Amino acid sequence: MNEKNGILTLVMALFLLSLSGCVTVNLYPQEKGLEEKVIKPSQAKDKILFLPIRGFIGDEPRKGGVPFLGGKTDQVHLLEQEFQKASLDPHIKAVILRIDSPGGTVTASDRLYHRIREFRKKTGIPVVAFFGDLGASGAYYAAMGSDEVWARPTSVVGSIGVMIANLGFEGLMKKVGVSDRTIASGPEKEMGSPLRKMTPEDRKIFEGLVQDFYQKFLDVVEKNRRIDEKSLSVLADGRVFTASQAKRAHLIDHIGYRSDLVMSVKQKLGLSHVKLVRYQETGGGSPPLFGMTAGGWSALSEGSLIALIRSLGPTPLYLWTAGGLTMK
Repeated sequence: MNEKNGILTLVMALFLLSLSGCVTVNLYPQEKGLEEKVIKPSQAKDKILFLPIRGFIGDEPRKGGVPFLGGKTDQVHLLEQEFQKASLDPHIKAVILRIDSPGGTVTASDRLYHRIREFRKKTGIPVVAFFGDLGASGAYYAAMGSDEVWARPTSVVGSIGVMIANLGFEGLMKKVGVSDRTIASGPEKEMGSPLRKMTPEDRKIFEGLVQDFYQKFLDVVEKNRRIDEKSLSVLADGRVFTASQAKRAHLIDHIGYRSDLVMSVKQKLGLSHVKLVRYQETGGGSPPLFGMTAGGWSALSEGSLIALIRSLGPTPLYLWTAGGLTMK
């Protein structure tokens, strides 16, 4: 009974807060624009553009997110905007994707991968993936669309695999006196519902989905890394690797720091001087609750909250997790 009262109290508190006038919330934030910011000044006109891919990789529309948490634009949409702007700038000579992510949904990861390849094909501008702390699962999948893959000496890379996150709450619902009265057209229409126990047939169907998505991941890595099927099967059991281990396994091309990467790009393009730039979002956005930024509340808005929301329904994920918490 205490658990039930606690939940009701929390819901009521949030409801009253929304009526109190203490917080101004824009539930429908306006589209943001992009402006160029210089990372390293130079008199040169030629530029190397740095674009970030950070945190959980998703493609949910901005208005479809949780209001008043101050979340960021979805990764896929933002990258599409950035690539569009870069394609119109004749001085952009290379793009470096600064990736620090545990992965995300299967669809969003695949869309990022496709968009990177499409940008390279249409513009002829080389794209290099550069892992920070983490380049795992869907983030590694997306990086396969690049010309080269770099990692810092301390990066964690890999986690080739897929999972379908699904939790069962049928026991908890019974404890608090809640029953499921859903009426479905067929025995598998409720497959994956957190309110019912998973059946052997449910599990068989889910395992088939996992295998298909897993094979797609393997195909993408095999195609872009030129690793034979037998060797890849040993590497693709979901484990992660240090940068040096990943390089020995041919999962990445180079290990180094930003200066090493920039020097390599300049040499390959025959450039003596370049300007390092990035894009910054301007305007729009939604004021975050209690004045907290999305980054300041990242453990809730981008980690545990997303994991909780998605766990309520069976969502295929290219995601590396440890201890039940999304790695940042």
